[in-house]
Amino acid sequence: MISELLINAFLVTVMLAIAIALLKTRTVIFTVILTSAYSLVAALMFITLDAVDVAFTEASVGAGISTILFLAAMAYLPKKEEENFSNQFLPALSCIILGAILIWCSYDLPEIGLISSPIHQHIVPDYILGSRNDIGIPNIVTSVLASYRGYDTFGETIVVFTAGVAVLVLLQNNKKNPKNTKSKINKIDKKVG
Repeated sequence: MISELLINAFLVTVMLAIAIALLKTRTVIFTVILTSAYSLVAALMFITLDAVDVAFTEASVGAGISTILFLAAMAYLPKKEEENFSNQFLPALSCIILGAILIWCSYDLPEIGLISSPIHQHIVPDYILGSRNDIGIPNIVTSVLASYRGYDTFGETIVVFTAGVAVLVLLQNNKKNPKNTKSKINKIDKKVG
């Protein structure tokens, strides 16, 4: 129990350090790297909470695909970045206030893994018994995601896939259009002028 507490405290400290570094960074590439690192630490946090399926999704989508898409989008940015030293006090203050509210609300949650918590009394026994008896899948997590919540999981997969395809289409169109747009504008200018 104490080792779990130390691990969680360490992961939260690392996440906080990454968030502070994100506030301080001035370049896009470091922002992409830090958000990827934040997603990886969040995946580790989900593993400590015994939510391996959510951790896998966070690592693959949050740290993997998102980082690749951000890096691909950076190819369309100008080589020299503008110096923008706007005041970040208000965003930092709003994050601190929101974090404090979330921490305050978390005191009403039941302890992690507590057998007497409402979720373990209501639906979990049905999932445990029904997983093997009703649908014949021995792994309870697989039976919940693939059978009991199959439509929900399928919908989430469609949303992630559609978002990825949309970003790829936008990146592909931006890659093709600037040359065509410039040549069309030059032709119009020659005809008018």
